[in-house]
Amino acid sequence: MLRTIVSICVGSMMLLINLSAVAACPTWTHTQAEQEISTLQQRLAVWDRSYHRDATSPIADELYDQARAQLQLWQTCFTPAAAPEPAATALQSARGSQALPFSQMGLSKLSETQLQDWMQQRADLWAQPKVDGVAVTLVYSHGQLKQVLSRGDGLSGQNWLKHAQAIAAIPKQLATQRKQITLQGELYLKQPRHIQQRDGGSSARSQVAGLLNRKQLTTSVGNTIGLFVWEWPDGPTSMPERLSTLQDLGFNDSGAYSQPIHNLAEAKHWRDYWYRTELPFASDGLVIKQSTRNIQHARSAYPPFWAVALKYPLQQALTSVTDVTFNIGRSGRITPIAHVQAVSLDDKTIRKVSLGSLTRLAKLRLSKGDHVAIALSGHAIPQLKEVVWRSPQRQTIETPHAAHYHALSCWQNSPVCQQQFLARLHWLGQKNNLAMSGLGLQTWQALVDANYISQLTDWLTLSASDLQQLPNFALKRSQHTAAAFAQAKQQPFQRWLRALGAPASITIKPGDNWHSLAALSVQDWQQQRHLGSTQAHSAWAFFQHPAVQTAALNLQNHDIDGF
Repeated sequence: MLRTIVSICVGSMMLLINLSAVAACPTWTHTQAEQEISTLQQRLAVWDRSYHRDATSPIADELYDQARAQLQLWQTCFTPAAAPEPAATALQSARGSQALPFSQMGLSKLSETQLQDWMQQRADLWAQPKVDGVAVTLVYSHGQLKQVLSRGDGLSGQNWLKHAQAIAAIPKQLATQRKQITLQGELYLKQPRHIQQRDGGSSARSQVAGLLNRKQLTTSVGNTIGLFVWEWPDGPTSMPERLSTLQDLGFNDSGAYSQPIHNLAEAKHWRDYWYRTELPFASDGLVIKQSTRNIQHARSAYPPFWAVALKYPLQQALTSVTDVTFNIGRSGRITPIAHVQAVSLDDKTIRKVSLGSLTRLAKLRLSKGDHVAIALSGHAIPQLKEVVWRSPQRQTIETPHAAHYHALSCWQNSPVCQQQFLARLHWLGQKNNLAMSGLGLQTWQALVDANYISQLTDWLTLSASDLQQLPNFALKRSQHTAAAFAQAKQQPFQRWLRALGAPASITIKPGDNWHSLAALSVQDWQQQRHLGSTQAHSAWAFFQHPAVQTAALNLQNHDIDGF
């Protein structure tokens, strides 16, 4: 297991990764590793061009970060002598024609342990929410706005001054006598009462980036964009003085969302508070910075050492598909299950995810090895959100034939029917049906594997002495199972019908039995039992199906009530 700590450029920040926490090296051949690494490099290049050159964000930041980390791991695994990528490599396509007066290379993302070490070596620290928007530099000369520069590659960007005219949040004139003021901040999508824990990122950054990528902004559109100033590199030395002066200049959010902190506990408090509290913008973590900065290295291609970030809990995790299996239920419904490399979200370890239906599986075009995004939904139910990139080693997944499985299929055991057959047995014993207490799928599976049950009603003949012949069926278990079988035989006709899977629309009347119901035609079901056309056909089909009739005959032979 690798235990290397590496630093790589991801999006607008630097990410410190403990590779031992990501995954072990894949067991690939050299050729396969080359193909996988090349595929991911190409995908990352596309994302970089979209974000930095076209000002669009086709992938969530946290997924991009994890993909970058995955690439670094693979490169370390299969080309250990290779030098790390230069920090600005991912940003080369974003270089603009305007040099930034102070670089914007982003921040190092630290774990809580790394942040604690970082804080212990520093004093006079402040916390701010990390606003999820588009980074920008504002340059004022004698109070007049002169430049609005995109972050670009961190050293040079584009001039968005024409857009600033439509964005009311950007002051065009400041009441100041200072010769020059340079402000760094975030243009964000205004979202009153936004709660990050509840609402997530809402593609806020992508929407702002898309607006800024237009040739022209209208005033109404510009009014949807806010500004959060998070740094004043050529401003006063101390943070309190900078915040006070910014407020005097009209930048009120800077002071409202800046808090002094002294230790990790306070940093975590503000991270959690802003994660769960209404804010006017989307955010994706916490920024911790020193009050006093060193701006001698203002045009550095590396992140500043006086500020770092602590991210919010992941909302989506990147993992890969190891297999796809299929659950077939009692009614014949087929549910594909994606098995994935174990991944953690919200303290839950996820190894498999339901895909819902064959239709969704076909739409995803999923293959083993594909890399997917997993999120938690509702009551912490894992969901596969999307395929992030596809493996070059495509493996066809054979799906069951949907036409072979339906409400009246699989009344006896066979290789293709075992799942649905077991589901029928399990349904028989449930509390609202035959109430076989203590009998779960494991018991039915054991009886089927031992060839004790091949037809749905074979268990009616089994005694405690028969069951004791099976492995893991001691005397007590055998007696309990036989007693459950015996009491099931005493259940009334209505429960037996439900246990067999009769349509729920059927209502049993006094005097009904199997023979009287089986004698009803479709028209009888409609006229005498007041069922609609579809329900009447389903009821008639159930009673006329050969497998159901065979089961009914067996129940008759065992003197079951109503048969």
